[in-house]
Amino acid sequence: MKFRNKPASNEHLPWEERLADSVTPLWRLSYYDQLQLKQKHQERILLQLSDQVLCGESTQHKALTQCPSPPRSTKLSFPLLPILPSPVRDGYRNKSTFSVNRGVDGNPKTVGFYVGTGKAGNIVCVNGDHLLNMPERHKLVARCYQDFLRLSALEPCLLFHDGGHWREVTVRTNAAGNTMAIVYFHPQRLIPEEIEVHKSSLVEYFTQGPGAICQLDSLYFQESSMTRCSHEESPYQLLHGQPHIHEEVLGFKFRISADAFFQVNQGAADLLYRTVREMGLPNGAREGGGGGTLLDVCCGTGAIGITMSPRADRVIGIELIQQAVEDARHNAALNQIQNCEFLPGKAEVVLPGLMGVLGSTTDSGGPLTAVVNPARAGLHYRVIRALRNHSSIRRLLYISCKPEGEAMRNFRELCCSPDPHRKLTGEAFRPTVAVPVDMFPHTPHCELLLVFER
Repeated sequence: MKFRNKPASNEHLPWEERLADSVTPLWRLSYYDQLQLKQKHQERILLQLSDQVLCGESTQHKALTQCPSPPRSTKLSFPLLPILPSPVRDGYRNKSTFSVNRGVDGNPKTVGFYVGTGKAGNIVCVNGDHLLNMPERHKLVARCYQDFLRLSALEPCLLFHDGGHWREVTVRTNAAGNTMAIVYFHPQRLIPEEIEVHKSSLVEYFTQGPGAICQLDSLYFQESSMTRCSHEESPYQLLHGQPHIHEEVLGFKFRISADAFFQVNQGAADLLYRTVREMGLPNGAREGGGGGTLLDVCCGTGAIGITMSPRADRVIGIELIQQAVEDARHNAALNQIQNCEFLPGKAEVVLPGLMGVLGSTTDSGGPLTAVVNPARAGLHYRVIRALRNHSSIRRLLYISCKPEGEAMRNFRELCCSPDPHRKLTGEAFRPTVAVPVDMFPHTPHCELLLVFER
């Protein structure tokens, strides 16, 4: 059995099944079969890397600069452990973003998920109440937002150049049942006073009107004329409730802001971070330090560094998004963690200078371990080069949600022979173990933890 990005023609199926096939392609399989499928898929991906580690010098540069060819090996050169199943299989998502577009009945104020493509011009927005990965609270907020839109005098913004205002809604929840909603709005040519009227109607609907059934703990509003923008580009405006919700991972509490990154499956995140903690620091490192310095690249709100901090002497996190850095610093203080510091900026800018400051040994005299958890686009080449060329880093953990993508290029750059032309002068890493974690049941995706050593 192989993954299929798109099922065979399903136009004869009900719209709900078409959406399920798009959003949760494995929903028809038993969970056991899903895990087996993902395990085999990860093995096929890693055979590419295994080939790279075992191949001769003549193919090293070619492998770094060209698309990977089908694997020649049939056996990995390092162990791939069994996939860790998600503790929760249905309704596990703690963050969902619902789109607004024309529904099956033609109503442009329909809230749900797209079936079709813009290129083909056949987009239809379908309600997601039947999707297995969606929790009931998210579905409820989406239904109420749709009801609000249909009561509003303003039109939805389907295409920016066509006008309209109401856009997507993002729902965030935690294990305690708290709910945050973020409504995105295109101001077009409305003056601030006019926008205030519609913000007030949104608050009234969700606090005193039919939407009060959602029991929102936070209601945010963001005005934006772009598809996506950060808090710095256009501030998230708190219209009602608390500015944050909180989540717990491995006994540590974390503050979640409107735009903060947090793993979408809290139970599976526990498994992932526990595995990272066990594999990331030396066997002798126990509670109370002794694990040297941990470098946490793309640290987000600090979850990895904070959960590993009791075993480390020092944790240094680097993160692009300023709000996430502020959250990480707050989270360290919230958990009374004294040995963590978080630096804002692009990793490719911050890291090379930081490596020079760290020197050949860490301040504590212990080992230097790196953990990287980048977005799907992978790490910038300058980040890989800085990590590769620092001789004190003997162990590096790479967490990827798409190892077959740009992450594979990163893996190869870490493992290829020294290449002065590309300024990869440090000793090559080698993969020693891989652990898949099923963060996304009913979909083909999972997180992969890959440990490199030298």
